Amino acid sequence: MLDDKEILLSALDKVDKFYVYLAGINSSEILLVTTLNVPNEIEVEGKKFKVVKYHPEDYLSQVVEKEDEIFRKYKIYYFVKAYMRKILDTLSSAEVERMSLDLKDNLS
Repeated sequence: MLDDKEILLSALDKVDKFYVYLAGINSSEILLVTTLNVPNEIEVEGKKFKVVKYHPEDYLSQVVEKEDEIFRKYKIYYFVKAYMRKILDTLSSAEVERMSLDLKDNLS
């Protein structure tokens, strides 16, 4: 039986990973952030995985409000370094903003 990383990499072989910015896996779901049209399901080693697809700009705009749902719940094994940096910068900026608002609330 393949582990999660091997399953994800096998699934990426079934799409053109040159256009995939980020890919992750969570049990029977595969997250693909890509500009390609991809199938709704990908089969690896006889097991079907539901594909959750986001366009790169849409994913960046939603990652702060849906951080747990679309980022943290997946094991990310494949990403473009510059794109992951954008995601992490966006998330850290949002966290700093939340912390400063909490500090202001505590001081008033």
